[in-house]
Amino acid sequence: MANLAALLDQEASAEIEAILSEARERASEITSKAEEDAEAIVAQKKRTLSSQYDAAKVQARSAAQLEAASKKLRAQHQAVEDVFDRAKDELHALIDDKDRYRPVFSALLKEAVDELGRDNIALVMVSPEDRDLATETLGEHDISAEVETDDTLAGGMRVRAAKTSVSIENTLIDRLEAARDELASEVSQVLLADEGA
Repeated sequence: MANLAALLDQEASAEIEAILSEARERASEITSKAEEDAEAIVAQKKRTLSSQYDAAKVQARSAAQLEAASKKLRAQHQAVEDVFDRAKDELHALIDDKDRYRPVFSALLKEAVDELGRDNIALVMVSPEDRDLATETLGEHDISAEVETDDTLAGGMRVRAAKTSVSIENTLIDRLEAARDELASEVSQVLLADEGA
């Protein structure tokens, strides 16, 4: 972040310097011409030039600040995306580690079953890799339901009710996505706090 701020300061300084150089050149031309005219015209031209110079400085500063803010927002957005990509990688690593994943899978299944009602479970759909784990976990919870596989599921399950057409999808990636807005806000606050430190 410090490198980005230094780069933005350097770009803003170069842009301001170019505008100031142009304004100085213009001031020199106007002054030369004004010296040939009466004292009143010289004074008027100087006032006009000063006003234009001040306006150019304000405009250049505003443009530089706007560009800096835009670059900062883009960098912040990319940092948040990077955090979510790393979080997804960690979730996939958890899913691949069967010893760590087993209790998480069991908790996800219990949540879905509790939501629908333990006697209202008709079908549990899981990834092909989780089929045996789902069958074992259902047995551990004394729930009798059919287990099917779905290649689009990973890190969780879809549970369908027996008495209604309601189904609940409870996967780690879906939960991360559901919390994205809230987590993105928290990540942004951390990034801003680190920047201010």
